[in-house]
Amino acid sequence: MAVDFKDGIVVIEGPQSEARASAIIAEAKRVIPNKPIKYVVNTHAHFDHAGGLRTFVAEGATIVTHEINKPYYERIFAVPHTLGPDKLAQSKAKLSIETVTDKKVMTDGNHVIELYHLQSNFHNDGLIVAYLPKEKVLVEADSFNPAALPNAPTPAVMNLNNLNLVDNLNRLKLDVQTIIPIHYPADARRVMTAELMTAVGKGGN
Repeated sequence: MAVDFKDGIVVIEGPQSEARASAIIAEAKRVIPNKPIKYVVNTHAHFDHAGGLRTFVAEGATIVTHEINKPYYERIFAVPHTLGPDKLAQSKAKLSIETVTDKKVMTDGNHVIELYHLQSNFHNDGLIVAYLPKEKVLVEADSFNPAALPNAPTPAVMNLNNLNLVDNLNRLKLDVQTIIPIHYPADARRVMTAELMTAVGKGGN
């Protein structure tokens, strides 16, 4: 996801690799032209969600992540890339990190992105989600990976991360209508909150 702020672009997640991150950066600049990428929001430090962050830093973006990740990123970003210099090694851009504890609000006075730490999450201690209150959209990673097919029944074995996400949404009193999972279903359907509720056995509530 790319959010069009007045003074620049906010991209949510910098995943996988330099090649993937470069493609995301190019597409963000295509749909939101003539603006720099100011921030990249990182949901957590697993490689498939953080492998492209160096490319965003080379672009001049500030990483926004949970505070638990900052020492790790500072350490690995300081490691020299000499055998196969990547874009960051070539640009020599400086690492810039802003952190989230329990909540952080990013806004340009019009668009609003609220970042929340998921308490007691089973997947990662520093997992954060992004909520767009005007649009009632939640962007999340690994707390709810929708089934391959729509209208899937409640699974026989409950996924504790799904339950944890529901508990956190209730705790935070977030009015979520649409969920954008980073691991999106292959059919690219619009994922509604009803799918999450069905996955935890609360369909129709």
